Amino acid sequence: MRSKNSGFTLAEVLVATVIGVISIAAAFASYGYFNKSYKSISQKANINNTAREALSILTKELRMTGYVDPNYLAHSPENRTERTVRHDFLSVSSKRFGGKYGQSDMLQLWYTNSATESHYIVYQLEKYQDSNDYYLAKYATLNRHAGNANVYMRNELFIPYVEDFQVILKDKEGKILVPVCNSGCGPVEDAQGKDTLVNTKYGQLTKGQANVDLVHTAEIYLTLRSPKEVYAKAKSTKIINGEAPHGSNINIPADKYHRETFFVSVHTRNLAKHIAISEQTGTSIGQTASYNK
Repeated sequence: MRSKNSGFTLAEVLVATVIGVISIAAAFASYGYFNKSYKSISQKANINNTAREALSILTKELRMTGYVDPNYLAHSPENRTERTVRHDFLSVSSKRFGGKYGQSDMLQLWYTNSATESHYIVYQLEKYQDSNDYYLAKYATLNRHAGNANVYMRNELFIPYVEDFQVILKDKEGKILVPVCNSGCGPVEDAQGKDTLVNTKYGQLTKGQANVDLVHTAEIYLTLRSPKEVYAKAKSTKIINGEAPHGSNINIPADKYHRETFFVSVHTRNLAKHIAISEQTGTSIGQTASYNK
């Protein structure tokens, strides 16, 4: 008998080859798509996490701003008075270290956490050495006015790739307060009359210092940029943080980076003095330690 050898025909081999090539190409295309999507989502998630953690720290510090331990003036190595400590409570310098777009603010704050320790903290944008990008830097000093002052943070990277940092201070009526500035002030605060002398119950202060006593709310606008390109096509971006003429108004040329703005409004409970009024009697219902006095 003659045996028959079974096998694939040339047409079948070609069809199988084509199907295999298509399957491999589809797999690579899917891998590339999902890999890009993962990187994009990952960068956006990192921006969210970074901003939320940073704003959480900023919120705690702003709530502490202006707090003076009851025993601080008697036991502090800085030998200061109630009038002189108020000089450092809070200061905002508009466009002082403006970053890439020249519009970002500088924030300075001060508080005590014991009878012998005070913390002076500064936030401002600093430029990366090897690029034109900026980050939010943090400086912190323990007992700044004492002979043994300790700078325990200097130019520390607090938030990477920051496009805009705005600080807007408001009184209890919601009106923007300017200037609120003592040290490190810029030309904006000079033009607003920061050095005009004002009589207060603490003695004579400058207008920039006296306005600190009216600050009820601090609003922070923080715009971050992704470290790497995210989008397939370039697009322009407009950033509007705050209320005109305060805040920023930035037009960014088209690129492929992702940007996102985060906002927080903080009640500065140790600064503005508030008295709650009863609607029924029209008289004060008192001052409590749990709310601004």
